[in-house]
Amino acid sequence: MVELQPLSPQQKRSERLRLLEEDERVISSLPLCYKMFIAPVYDLLEEPEVIIVPDRSLYKVPFAALREKDGTKYLSETHRIRVIPSLTTLKMIQDSPEDYHSNTGALIIGNPEVDRLPSLPGARKEAEMVGRLVGVPPLLEKEATKQAVLERISSVSLIHIAAHGNAERGEIALSPIPTPNNRNAVPPQEAYMLTMADVSRVKVRAKLVVLSCCHSGSGEIRAEGVIGIARAFLGSGARSVLVALWAISDSATEKLMSRFYEHLVKGESASESLHQAMKWMRKNGLTKVSEWASFTLIGDDVRLKFDMQRKEDPDG
Repeated sequence: MVELQPLSPQQKRSERLRLLEEDERVISSLPLCYKMFIAPVYDLLEEPEVIIVPDRSLYKVPFAALREKDGTKYLSETHRIRVIPSLTTLKMIQDSPEDYHSNTGALIIGNPEVDRLPSLPGARKEAEMVGRLVGVPPLLEKEATKQAVLERISSVSLIHIAAHGNAERGEIALSPIPTPNNRNAVPPQEAYMLTMADVSRVKVRAKLVVLSCCHSGSGEIRAEGVIGIARAFLGSGARSVLVALWAISDSATEKLMSRFYEHLVKGESASESLHQAMKWMRKNGLTKVSEWASFTLIGDDVRLKFDMQRKEDPDG
């Protein structure tokens, strides 16, 4: 989480507790969500993929974690799940010119270095892992500057960012460029925060944007859903965005992303790759909803082509 103003240790603990309590309230309401939204139409879910258009705060619901009517299986065990802001948005994405989105290139960001924020060694490790799998060197720590990201963001097919995320809008903390006159000065937020406005000003041609940051699915709740950094990427041209609904564990996230990309580089779709990654997590001891259900795919389903593919087990 990124604090927009310096907070005392007591304030930080209070803010973390508030966010954890909000996440716990969402998770504890899952049985009721299933009963209200899935049970009445369960028998109609004949296709392997379920596309959900949530209303307002329902964007915060991890639909993958809803249990099926017999209580023994999660909905995501038998169905791939994808969220879209509206059917109109989906049509606009699908109707975009074939040559609009990039077919090559990846921008991989890991653990940008910001003095006022703690380091995220797990994010660096995750970015290095993704870089090996897709065959692209990541930008790490001091190299992961806001300027470098904005220069490359319009020319790649895949964007993956593992960094601190703002709990209010999902905006992302990147590394600032030190000022020549005073390299020890605390940089202003505009020097390192990747904001909704920044993303809205560029043309994003990525087929898939992965925001592996705490609360990257957050934003202002309006009639048309959550307006945050994820929607900014979609609005700027991204075909699909993978976001986290709450604060995420470094170790659990790295495992999920490892399996997600293992399937993605084999040519499977983003929706199927996420589906298989979640199933793997549950089968391998990571059974808490908070460990595997945070990530949600928003927008179209996509497949990516990679010039290099790593064949061996990514954990090996």
